[in-house]
Amino acid sequence: MQVKKFLVNDMSEAMPLIRAELGPEAVILHSEKAPEAGFRSWFARPKLQVIAAVDQDQRDFPQPTSATDRSIQAMQQEISVLKASLARNSLSSRESHSLSPGVSPLRPTEPAPRSAPLDDWYRRLLDCGLIEPVAQRLIQTTGETLSRWALDNSDLLGEQMRWQLSRQLSVAPFDFNASYDAVHFLVGPTGVGKTTTVAKIAEYLSNRQPVIITIDTFRIGAVPQITTLGELLGVQVEIAYSPQELAHKVAGYRQGHIVLIDTPGRSPYAADGLLELGHYLAAVPDKTVHLALAAGTKFEDMHHTLEAFGAESIDNLLFTKIDETETLGAAYSLACETRLPLSYLTRGQRVPEDIEPAAVERVVEFVIGGAEPSRRRLSIQTRRNGGTEDWKFQPSTPRILQSVPVKTGDI
Repeated sequence: MQVKKFLVNDMSEAMPLIRAELGPEAVILHSEKAPEAGFRSWFARPKLQVIAAVDQDQRDFPQPTSATDRSIQAMQQEISVLKASLARNSLSSRESHSLSPGVSPLRPTEPAPRSAPLDDWYRRLLDCGLIEPVAQRLIQTTGETLSRWALDNSDLLGEQMRWQLSRQLSVAPFDFNASYDAVHFLVGPTGVGKTTTVAKIAEYLSNRQPVIITIDTFRIGAVPQITTLGELLGVQVEIAYSPQELAHKVAGYRQGHIVLIDTPGRSPYAADGLLELGHYLAAVPDKTVHLALAAGTKFEDMHHTLEAFGAESIDNLLFTKIDETETLGAAYSLACETRLPLSYLTRGQRVPEDIEPAAVERVVEFVIGGAEPSRRRLSIQTRRNGGTEDWKFQPSTPRILQSVPVKTGDI
């Protein structure tokens, strides 16, 4: 057996190295944190030491001859025939005893997790709100990656599950290194907090000369609300009453600004309203469209909303009201199933405090961390605690030091 140690930053870095050096049959035996020695340990992130092994030495075993090969093949064929016969007999017996006349047998379900620890994790993922197909894929991949011994190691299994959860996600917050001439639409159903979110993002990007354009001229009080927020934040606010006017205003601000477009809430069942919104979207080329959804929404409703708004026209997912749900399992499942990146997470109505760029580790923590996101402190400062970071943005200028009051209601 060949055993080797790997010193890496995390498990996602370890897996490719292990497969490259030991091959696909290698198994992980142990992993532990390995902090830097000396004064550098005060600042450096602890390394992860992973021990992996592969059984490559088979020289002590007798090599099969051609005769034994033929015998083994014959035995395997007989065993396959017996297994198929037993399976048919067993299925026929179950159907005849358990099914009423005229009832068709159900298709066999997915195989159950192969060990008790994986079974516990499977139930935990379902309790966290993940849909069954996503949970099954995670469990199957983890079971195929770890050895039997590693599956019984709760710490190693937990770390592997978190890594598997992380690798399913992608994030795409605003790129500060990108050019200034970017246009971002926020679309979504009514009541998810789009207008407040636009204001939070505008303050977050205050050093990028943001401009807010609203096309929400239908809801009572919408225009005064966004213009008041713009005045408090020192952000230019424009109003567009038609797709043509929107295209003209965007063209005027595209150079040297980030343009944020606030849209009216649309029910996924209101075809006329969605069609009208589509005309506004079509009027502006080269844009990024964020679909805002309340984090506590059921997966089925999230998926239907995404389809109604046009999955092919959505670039990013943005989840609001993460403080109003016990888990982000449905949101995580939607991101996994659609492969759409996450841009931002918001909670509450304070501007600009209650927003943070989506981070993979943060989302995984919210999904399986065992506590409601609202009970975790989203610090406005970066701090280090035992080598981990609790990150949230620092506004670029201290102009807004206290919360901006925002009216509750259908925003």
